[in-house]
Amino acid sequence: MDIKVLREEKSVSQVNNFFLGVVLWSVFIQFMPINPNYYQYIAFLIPISIYLFLNKSNIERILKPNMLNLKSVFIIVCIWVSVLPIILLMAELYIYFFGDTLANIVSQNSHESLTINFFLIAITPAILEELLMRGIILDGYRNKSRLVAAVMNGFMFGMLHLNSFQFFHTFIAGIIASYLVYATNSIFAGMLIHTINNGLPLIIDYLYPIVPEETSIAEPNFIGLVIFALIGLVFLIKLFRLLFKVNNISTKENRVFSKEKIFGFPLLISTIIFIGFSILIILNI
Repeated sequence: MDIKVLREEKSVSQVNNFFLGVVLWSVFIQFMPINPNYYQYIAFLIPISIYLFLNKSNIERILKPNMLNLKSVFIIVCIWVSVLPIILLMAELYIYFFGDTLANIVSQNSHESLTINFFLIAITPAILEELLMRGIILDGYRNKSRLVAAVMNGFMFGMLHLNSFQFFHTFIAGIIASYLVYATNSIFAGMLIHTINNGLPLIIDYLYPIVPEETSIAEPNFIGLVIFALIGLVFLIKLFRLLFKVNNISTKENRVFSKEKIFGFPLLISTIIFIGFSILIILNI
């Protein structure tokens, strides 16, 4: 691509505007009398379908529907294990400072059926949120460096959940999923780790349910969590290098990056809406 064309392309602005539209639509849906089980289909599937229809000529570039090899699948599972202590640390820190009321509300299941819950909590978000974030949004940042694109993707992914508890660990999860897509050139990498992250704890909870009367509230061992998080970070770096190598993708980026502005009006308004809605939720619980 010609350098001049690259710098004039407004792909970041395009997806930031789209993201603002999704946020506004998602907030609007929150106040509609709809079944919560249909929330993601209305909030995400509709705008995703519209965007992909309008950009159908670039759909393969946007979605990267390339199959994963078995080595990549195994490495991705190991990456999830490595990042889990980091996510747990973030969640425990939030609960320590702000309490667990919001965390319990967000984490509660709506059905007794494992199959229905797995479909709603693991499969549906893994498909729709990945199509939205690691498909459409990540593609909009294709002319930025991987680091910038991944961090912004994580930031926007955190805001997409519209609550402060989920923001911090989904911020990390968004960065990881973005790099998985870069390391495999496949959106299925993001879908896989998303399914594991949402689905495995659900299965464990059904197999080994926690009885409230038998549980005791204990202070989390933050020293231990920090140690495990640091160990996980070391393995995370090594595993990502291996994943890039397995898929014959260079870890270095020898290209010209776009200088298009990121924090413009759309992203600023999205951030303000997220903060305002998060505060509203806290005031009403």
